[in-house]
Amino acid sequence: MRKRNRTRTAFTLIELLVVIAIISLLMAILMPVLQVARFRAYQTTCASNLRQVNLALIMYAQDDYEGCYPLEPTEHNPHPDLLDKLHAYENGVLTNAFYCPQAGYMEAFAQNPDDYVPTGGIDSVIDTPENRQIGNITYIYWSFSANKMEASGLTWRDPKFFYPRQLLLDDIQWLAEAYDDQHPIPKAPLSERWVLSDFFRKKAPFPHGRKAGNLEGGVNVTFLDGHVDRVWKRPRDNWR
Repeated sequence: MRKRNRTRTAFTLIELLVVIAIISLLMAILMPVLQVARFRAYQTTCASNLRQVNLALIMYAQDDYEGCYPLEPTEHNPHPDLLDKLHAYENGVLTNAFYCPQAGYMEAFAQNPDDYVPTGGIDSVIDTPENRQIGNITYIYWSFSANKMEASGLTWRDPKFFYPRQLLLDDIQWLAEAYDDQHPIPKAPLSERWVLSDFFRKKAPFPHGRKAGNLEGGVNVTFLDGHVDRVWKRPRDNWR
């Protein structure tokens, strides 16, 4: 009597464990690579946003008879006049560009009134219909007439390092004098003068500051000559 050949239709437990171990190993290898790729994508999108808004600012200044950039009350929110002057409300693409892809991550720090300076001050930097209407954006705009004040009397930024100024196409107008000899107004070429930057708060992580492979720290900045670059040092020390 001839024996019939039977084909095996199931894996053994050992084989399943080996497959799971291989998949786990591959995931452990690939996850850091994918994380770095995701962070690079966020940074690239953010830099593209800053470039778009800066181009709109340049066009605005070119139409201004004195070559002035829009002047806002403070360096940060709200900025309804800025959105209106750049006709962002009429251009959804430009409005989108005012919001960093990592704004959601920064919102927790912007809304924390206890741990981040100024104590008691809160902000909102995410893209919502309410924020668009109010003029709350993610980025900081460095053409402003006064430091933002809180109810506690604290300034939003350290006035010894961040002082009011108005940006011009080819020059800069200072709206405040240096406070003392230890903190003189920095002189810098157009390629180093800040126009827009990522949102940041003292002691809080930067938007693209979470470690991912070899990526850590720094803020994206667009400059008066139109280019966008990454600044790795503390904004207080590197702002121009």
